[in-house]
Amino acid sequence: MKPRTDCMRSAPSWRRSSGSRVPRRRQQSGSGRGQVRDGGPARVRVLCGAGAICLAVIGGLLGACAVVEAPPGGPVDMKAPRLAAAVPDSGSVALGEVRTLRFTFTEKMTRQPAEAWLHFYPAQRIRHTSWHGAREAEVTLWEPLPADTVIVAEVAATMQDAHKVKARESRRFPLATAAAIPAGRLAGSLVMGDSAVTNAVVELYGLDPDTLDYFQRPILRRAITDHTGRWSFEWLPVPGGPWLVRAYADADRNLRAGDREAQRLLPDTLSLTAAQAEQQTGALTLYAFGAPGSLNVRPFERRGWSGAWFAWPQVVVEADTGWAPVPAGKGAPVHALAPEAGSALAEVASGELRVVVFADIDGDSLLSRVPVASLKMPGMAVPWPDTLSAARYLEPWWLVEGVTLAPGLEATLVVPAGPPTMTVIAASDTLAVPAAAAAPAKGKPTGKPTGKPIPKEHR
Repeated sequence: MKPRTDCMRSAPSWRRSSGSRVPRRRQQSGSGRGQVRDGGPARVRVLCGAGAICLAVIGGLLGACAVVEAPPGGPVDMKAPRLAAAVPDSGSVALGEVRTLRFTFTEKMTRQPAEAWLHFYPAQRIRHTSWHGAREAEVTLWEPLPADTVIVAEVAATMQDAHKVKARESRRFPLATAAAIPAGRLAGSLVMGDSAVTNAVVELYGLDPDTLDYFQRPILRRAITDHTGRWSFEWLPVPGGPWLVRAYADADRNLRAGDREAQRLLPDTLSLTAAQAEQQTGALTLYAFGAPGSLNVRPFERRGWSGAWFAWPQVVVEADTGWAPVPAGKGAPVHALAPEAGSALAEVASGELRVVVFADIDGDSLLSRVPVASLKMPGMAVPWPDTLSAARYLEPWWLVEGVTLAPGLEATLVVPAGPPTMTVIAASDTLAVPAAAAAPAKGKPTGKPTGKPIPKEHR
């Protein structure tokens, strides 16, 4: 190749020399950037244009399926959702075959199946839930609403919107396949101590089938107490009843009575008649879980013992295997009895109870060991069985099991009419059942060991 001359270097870029093309070059500038090949800026412009077109196409596709929302920011949406409309509408009567219901809400909702937030009284089986957007739910039943019946639909407060905000209260409304909606009504209020119980649940049960516990029977109606503790059951048949009413505090708002939540039945059944289509039950008091109750002991015969009689209530725990006849330790929760007049035992531990009734032969107010001679005293109107041959016995006792004492309430105890149980105690037996109230503090010595383990049911 011929060396370049000054003339060639200074010639314009479009000049040709010896038939060969002279490449176009850009002179270096003071920026220090390298040389760029011919056509480079054009390629960049083409690529940028293609990228812009792709972005526009993608943006158009996304925009076609996106839901237009308000820009983020601002205060958190804490507005509680409400039921805005229902089809069939509240109060509809003489409905034909209805298998599908629609519900519209004021807020965008979490699209939960209807089983989680919709209840019917009497109960109806839900087959399917379809959401049309986030505000309208269509619920399909397995069977049409029953003929000639008033059905109460309940949208529970467990329903929540897309921001996880729950409804403030349940919404109930009647639908009737009958010609009219009845006007029967029961109402009352709930208190605990000196305060109203809000958001408590009140349930209505029938007396049938009587082979089931009441809480295993179908719920006929459900109501939630308002901020004043008031509740009501509307649209009841007249005449109607008798019914049982149960109330419980529902702190977790799951519409289920927890084992440790305050709960109770109304003391009497309720009914409505043509002369009294509305009944007010007044204020019903709920008691906290574990609150003591009272035990009413009916009068009973002295069975030949003119001295003191006592009752020893014991709470039956879940792992209980039965009571072993043993002496009572000091501090056992015993209560004096009045056989002729009957007795009201106060501050008795609530729950499932067994009660040991015993004649206090030795006068120590506890179920104790006594010598056989004490059971054959000549002053007794009717001596205890003269077949007793052991040297020592427990004092005569009767056992009553299956006593249920609800917190804060009363229960009745009937002493068995049969003869007492006479339990032989070996001379070396020093076992006594300690009372829970008298249990020593952790880590402190309890005195000399008895030599025998305490039975499992008394630990």
